[in-house]
Amino acid sequence: MTAESPEAILAAADQEITEADAALAELEQKVIDGDGSITPDEIERARQSRWWAGLQRRQAEKRAAALREAEAQQQRTVAQLEARRILDEVPQSQVEAAEQAAADAMQKLREVVRDFNDARARAIRVLQVCPAVEPGRQPRALSYSAITGVYGGHGQVDRDWRLWVDGRPLPALDEEGLMDRARKAPAEADTVAARAAAKQAKARRIAEDAALYRSDPRAFEELPAARRKPALESLGVDWSRYLGDPNRPRVDSNRL
Repeated sequence: MTAESPEAILAAADQEITEADAALAELEQKVIDGDGSITPDEIERARQSRWWAGLQRRQAEKRAAALREAEAQQQRTVAQLEARRILDEVPQSQVEAAEQAAADAMQKLREVVRDFNDARARAIRVLQVCPAVEPGRQPRALSYSAITGVYGGHGQVDRDWRLWVDGRPLPALDEEGLMDRARKAPAEADTVAARAAAKQAKARRIAEDAALYRSDPRAFEELPAARRKPALESLGVDWSRYLGDPNRPRVDSNRL
């Protein structure tokens, strides 16, 4: 508690009041006890000192409040500057740029999907208007068709005029489905990352439990069965044989 702290200021003022109260009480008691040397002026001066100490206490309260507000303002300034520094690490402009890049990418995806579907439709029309092309039952991929004269690896149509390429059907792309999948990709990546992290954490815990089994079998026995079993399995120790081992330490005969 520094000399100019609010607590120190109030404590000093309280001490003056305590001393003034004690001095006045002592004089009054002497008068009560018959000490004729105490004059009314002394009593009055003691009362004036107590009154003055009370005023000083009120002044101390104002000084303490002002100091506390100054300290709070300083803390607010420091916190605000630090918050601004942290926010400046990723400015709003960077978010806006990333949003625009994502919007551009989604726009590009939509354009590519539409271009693909348009190319697919035009390819079908080319095959439809060609008198040498006859729809077949099962297109033969990567081979010449003596009947249609169309190279199966590049494009073929079945009897319903559905396009096939490389022996596989080539349907129109689902624009909304593809864009929705693209939108969900970050969340799905987070899920995959979280699962990988959980798997790694589980592997670390199993390794730690296995190490505990080697170093301190009794402490290992304190672990629940759900943790001991995978740890033992990682060491190639048969769980049933472990449970039946009469030499393993038992910390509680009522548990596995």
